[in-house]
Amino acid sequence: MQYFEDIEIGAETTFGERTLTEDEIVSFARKWDPQRFHVDPEAASESVHGGLIASGFHTVAVAMRIWVNEYLRDVANMGARYLSELAWHEPVRPGDTLVISGEVLDKTTPEHTDSHGYLDYELSARVDGEPVMTMVTDLVVQRRRD
Repeated sequence: MQYFEDIEIGAETTFGERTLTEDEIVSFARKWDPQRFHVDPEAASESVHGGLIASGFHTVAVAMRIWVNEYLRDVANMGARYLSELAWHEPVRPGDTLVISGEVLDKTTPEHTDSHGYLDYELSARVDGEPVMTMVTDLVVQRRRD
């Protein structure tokens, strides 16, 4: 288990990847974000996107799942206080492979408690090396109890 003290600013990790299929994109969107350019290939072809694209929240959900499986399960994570940034840089299309990575941007030790600290953490998804989604969150991580 990694505690706040074990995590270094600047630490970068690639966690894994996932290729999105058209069926998966449409299924997610029908349930959670049923805009026509996410659920209807014909309507999507007439949109500014020129074809079907994944919901940005689908991209976030995939990134989050991989991050939890490959990183947060081994961190004394106590949740997050907020997202300070969420950006979708490019659309994600059927057949795109999302590569999920993260970087510790900063650490803060609060004065009011010695039980935990805060990590500014950037999680990103890339397709062919280009960012398609980035989010920066403020993780609350338990400090080591000696």
